[in-house]
Amino acid sequence: MYKENGSVPYSQSWNLICALQEALKNFEDENKFKKIYKMYTFIEEAVTNMELQLVSQKKYASSIILTIALDKELSSKEIGDSLALQGFIIHYESNYLQQNNWIQIACLNHYKEREMKRMLDCLQMQIEQVHV
Repeated sequence: MYKENGSVPYSQSWNLICALQEALKNFEDENKFKKIYKMYTFIEEAVTNMELQLVSQKKYASSIILTIALDKELSSKEIGDSLALQGFIIHYESNYLQQNNWIQIACLNHYKEREMKRMLDCLQMQIEQVHV
């Protein structure tokens, strides 16, 4: 019946559709994408300089979020908790991230480069404390 009428067996919430439409307006400006990519490149370089391993090769990775595999001596939960206490929000709490000992840094946030640098400096200090 639905197929014959070219419709679907449910309807979408008008509020959700409007919210999605408003959210998508944030990405109409090409400069937003350039800013996200610039932040991604900045974080990627810093993480590589820390000799941390990115989960995805650059050619397969999204420039929105970096997934970092931590060494066995490090704990994604402890590092994430420590950074959160310092006011930095990274992704680390989900089961699959903790099971793989991964952390994720999103480039969509409204952090300025100096704030991101401070967060990366804190991350590096955490790593150096364990490797001493």
